[in-house]
Amino acid sequence: MNDPEDLAWLKEMITSLLENMTTRIENLDRLLVSKEPKELQAELHQIKGVAANFGLAGLSEVVIKAESLAKTGEIESAVEEGKKIAGIWLSTRKELEVKFSN
Repeated sequence: MNDPEDLAWLKEMITSLLENMTTRIENLDRLLVSKEPKELQAELHQIKGVAANFGLAGLSEVVIKAESLAKTGEIESAVEEGKKIAGIWLSTRKELEVKFSN
């Protein structure tokens, strides 16, 4: 990616991703405690979409599993799977910040 305009656009998209996921992870943390089935499933669905749009395969895999568990009413299992998401996101975020901090 040598075009400065393309690089600027990509940095803008990454900044948007970082901001969006901060909110999503905060919401998820709250829902993992409250265990509200519909809201938990909806938040997982949103995170799944973000992960898919940005090609975040590791994050996507865990979110898909957690959402599937929530959809079938296995809330405790969905919560346990969901607890992995913040850690995966933290690692992903750090990697993105390093790559796009210039």
